[in-house]
This record gives sequence, C-alpha cells and structure tokens, in this order.
Amino acid sequence: MEQKLRLVQQVRSRYHENQYDLSNRERILYGKTSAGFQNEESLRYGEPYYDDTVRPEETPFPFLKLRMWIALFLVTVVIVMDRNHMEVAGITAEKIFEVISADYEEVIETWAEALVR
Repeated sequence: MEQKLRLVQQVRSRYHENQYDLSNRERILYGKTSAGFQNEESLRYGEPYYDDTVRPEETPFPFLKLRMWIALFLVTVVIVMDRNHMEVAGITAEKIFEVISADYEEVIETWAEALVR
C-alpha cells in the first residue's frame, strides 16, 4: 500500500513538473503569463494561478470583435453612400465598387517581376 502511495505521489509530482515546464515554455514562446504556476511553492501543491479573472479557454477575442464592428460600419457606410448618391471626400460608392472589382493581376505580375530583378 505504501508503495502505491509513493507511486501516486511520484506521478502527481511529475505531472506538476511537466505543467510548470509547459507554462515556462509558453511564457517564453508566446509571452503568456495567464496560465501556469506562480512559484515553486504552488508547484508543490499543484495550484495553478491566473493573472486575470478570465481563464485561457474563456478568453474573448477583442481584436476580432473590433475588426468585425469596423467592417460592418464600413459596409454600412458604403451602402448608405450608394443608396443616397453621397460623396465623402470626393469618393463615391461607384469609385469604391470599381476599386474593389478591378483586376490587379497584371499589376501584381509586373511588380513581382521588378522585385525579382
């Protein structure tokens, strides 16, 4: 029974060491500090700590949300400009549609050839 207990303690200790190593590697690679162990003392007890109140799996995507709102706003502006035949800073909705639908293949090929030379 005592041997089983030692084996379980050894497995738990190894698990916590691996978690600690993993969190250190994440911190080095990605600059993450939210998941992992605070210090050697918390490693012994297996207590993960989190810098903020949101756990990593619950982390929202603030930049994605911001980009989506900006894109939605810009599409709305173009639609309103098109419906009301408006002009903003000398740019009309028709000019925006022309720029979006233009074929840039030749321009890109010329640029790529100039870049290789």
